[in-house]
Amino acid sequence: MTSQQDYIQEVLQTIIDSALEAKRSSRTRNETKTAEQQAFEDGRALAFYEVVSTLVNQAKVFDLSPAVIPALAFDADKELL
Repeated sequence: MTSQQDYIQEVLQTIIDSALEAKRSSRTRNETKTAEQQAFEDGRALAFYEVVSTLVNQAKVFDLSPAVIPALAFDADKELL
């Protein structure tokens, strides 16, 4: 991989990891969360989904492939919704 491809892989994987954590946090319900906190966490998880989905889909426009940047194989619809 080139340094640019390494950078894209690393940044995208970091965002994916944060998105998965936001999803877990959003799905965790407990009595100590206020409705506002839950709404915030739900919105945060959805925002991460939008970012990851957009990045992965736009990579196709630039002919970037998961063979070159493995994080592009991530299925945001399956994993984050």
